[in-house]
Amino acid sequence: MIPAWKIRRELETARQQLQAIPERLIGPARQRRLDSQFPNGFRVMNGAASLGPKVAIFLVYQPRGMSASAVATCRHLSERGYSVVLVANSPVSAADEALLGRWVWRFVERPNFGYDFGGYRDGIRLLWHWSVSPESLIVLNDSVWFPLDQNETMLASMEASKAGFLGALRHVDLPETDTEHAGIFLSYFFLIKRSVLTSEVFINYWNGYVSTSNKYLTVRRGERGFSRTLFAAGVPSEGLYSRDRFMAAVEQQPAVFLRQTLVYGAYTDPALEQARNALLQNDDTSEAWRLQAIDHIRVVVNKRNFHSSFCFASIRLLGIPLLKKNKGELQVRMRHQYLRAVKAGDLPAPEAAVLAEIEASTR
Repeated sequence: MIPAWKIRRELETARQQLQAIPERLIGPARQRRLDSQFPNGFRVMNGAASLGPKVAIFLVYQPRGMSASAVATCRHLSERGYSVVLVANSPVSAADEALLGRWVWRFVERPNFGYDFGGYRDGIRLLWHWSVSPESLIVLNDSVWFPLDQNETMLASMEASKAGFLGALRHVDLPETDTEHAGIFLSYFFLIKRSVLTSEVFINYWNGYVSTSNKYLTVRRGERGFSRTLFAAGVPSEGLYSRDRFMAAVEQQPAVFLRQTLVYGAYTDPALEQARNALLQNDDTSEAWRLQAIDHIRVVVNKRNFHSSFCFASIRLLGIPLLKKNKGELQVRMRHQYLRAVKAGDLPAPEAAVLAEIEASTR
């Protein structure tokens, strides 16, 4: 029997695809109308932080007021030397300004239209309007908890990379024979360096991007379109965390670590979960068991997102400092397993307020 959550997901996908048909026709004219009002259509407020050589556009949608995790993200980015432009798809109250002001350079309040890429586009065009040309630009949204660990090394690794366009997670959705640049960078965290920010391909992409509140089109024009446009232009790119890097690390692990990986695994496929359970019932002292566990993990991550399926191992092995907030069945199960590992002391705990939000998301 097909689970109810899967039926709901497929119905929503079909609905978005149908709505995309008229949206393709009316979208360009609406975008031209919105652009004719730029930048007067936004409310801009100054925070207390100063403008430096590194900038972060942080897109949020928090109509009930800024969360503790939004504060933690702004504080962390500021402490790492980034001037935060907080782009809000919901009203920014005086209380929000006071709460975040010391870590934010500017607040931008915009209409709730266009999902993340609509907000990213407006934030980038405002930087152009303000004649701000940072040496590096982080673009992220509040669909993830970041950072899980105040001592994370992701930002330093991105800054040290020779690539000019970086994504936190690289999703491989193309054949296994593809290179390191195959697939797309998931849209919740990018770092782009000045050589790319000033390039013709980057500028043309954002000038030509058509914002839409249709999720199907946003994924194709935005998340997929942005990565693949820059890849096609030969922009040096790197996805810091990826399935191939995860598996390369897993293959080096002893059986005791692999057992923990399976114990904290998250599954939405009953057959795969049963296979995991069978492995856990077997003797794990042999090399044959270790190889069977690795093969099982490979089968799972070839079908499902590696970080969502095995958050314990991906955090321990790769140091991934973020966690998805969305309500997808796999992600909810993943957060349950993450909390189990934290409670057991097998993963470090985030700050208390962030931990409380993650716990609340699983109820």
